[in-house]
Amino acid sequence: MDKKPKDNFRPPVVTLMGHVDHGKTTLLDTIRKTNIVAGEHGGITQHIGAYQITFQGNPITFVDTPGHAAFEKMRSRGAEVADIVILVVAATEGVKPQTKEAIKHIKKAQKPIIVALTKVDLPNINQEKVKKELQSQDVKLEEFGGDVPVVEVSAPKGKGINDLLEMIQLVWQISPKPSLPQDPLEVVVVESFLDKNRGSIVTAIVKKGTLRVGQKLVVDEETITVKALIDDRGTNIQEAQPAKPVEILGFKKILEVGSIIHDTNIIESKISQTPATLEEIIAKSQEARDKFKIVLKADVLGSLEAILSNLPDKILVVSSGIGEVTLADISFAKVANAPVLAFNVKVSSSVKTQAEREEVVIKNYNVIYNLLSDMEEVITGFEQAKYQTKITGRAKIVATFMIEGKKIAGAIVTDGKIKIGDKILLISNHNKNNEESKISSIKKFKKDIGVVSKGQECGMGLNPNLDFEVGDVLESLG
Repeated sequence: MDKKPKDNFRPPVVTLMGHVDHGKTTLLDTIRKTNIVAGEHGGITQHIGAYQITFQGNPITFVDTPGHAAFEKMRSRGAEVADIVILVVAATEGVKPQTKEAIKHIKKAQKPIIVALTKVDLPNINQEKVKKELQSQDVKLEEFGGDVPVVEVSAPKGKGINDLLEMIQLVWQISPKPSLPQDPLEVVVVESFLDKNRGSIVTAIVKKGTLRVGQKLVVDEETITVKALIDDRGTNIQEAQPAKPVEILGFKKILEVGSIIHDTNIIESKISQTPATLEEIIAKSQEARDKFKIVLKADVLGSLEAILSNLPDKILVVSSGIGEVTLADISFAKVANAPVLAFNVKVSSSVKTQAEREEVVIKNYNVIYNLLSDMEEVITGFEQAKYQTKITGRAKIVATFMIEGKKIAGAIVTDGKIKIGDKILLISNHNKNNEESKISSIKKFKKDIGVVSKGQECGMGLNPNLDFEVGDVLESLG
């Protein structure tokens, strides 16, 4: 069979993933800026979430996803946007928590990986150490006999940019995908937001078919007519073929990241929105009293989805939405006794004043990782606080002895009271994993008793028996 000519293959779609502050944004910006033709009218337009460059006569499309959760959401919806993933790792820091998370998602999606080793121009770096860390995460580097190439880059100095683009082309040549401009239209949403002048703006990448101005599109049971198509340089275009990123004007609402747009009537699933009425907020707030409640506002839907997808299970979002924090958000937060988390959105002075009056906390963020990290810490403290309220008594172990082959704790009650049948937690000095058991017996002066109170000494038997030592503490949960 004859090999298809090069023109029959579409450009590759590339996304970057990695730990916060490892240089992803700087690298994307550098790649884009170095591709701008000198003196080009208008220069670089505002960031639209995706753009296409031309390198050595071949187009390459880059997608700037809001984070790992958005990448996973696209993949889980069948919206396989990225063909190649560049794993950005700083030579100064090596593999970090988000690096590991990115590797997990990339492996799950079975995407080809190129490692971009950034900040190689800085002093005191140890590239071999970083490479060994990647190997330990099952990223099989070429120099160690694997198939994952490593490219050293320094975006601020422009070092390695061409090498990285050449590597993308080499990887794509191994298994390129055909361009299918005549197929039924399939377009994937990579970003969506509201513009006060232009209304709903949808950034998308054409997967197959051809997207045209005036074409009727269907998504989430909404049919619209394309009013305009704008490329990443801010130019109005009449059509977009596979792998082309564009802004689509004509939608009346924000679309979900990963939504697939068709030119035929396909009904897609719709993520349920959080309550918006005061009555529903109250009901939602009372749903789970063992959860920490928040009100969440974000700049665009992609950010909102990335946050919602990655929040700890013990977080209950009583209200969420796109845009500035409003007085209504403060009211909801007051009723739910919840803080407002504002991601990349403004908070007006009137809203701040109302929040202070209502004693509602507003916390601002501009990095998703920081928000999620804070929520993890909040949940840890929240769980500890709930646990503290359950403690009915404490006893310190002052002696240990054996009776009929069973270890007995000689203890003095330091707080509250402890009774037979209580569930207890052993707080151990020699074992960081606190263990649970039950009080099976309490003896005082060799006499069985049912309960001991603060200041009393006794011997306690546990079932199951635990390996306790003098100095350990028993906490009763009643």
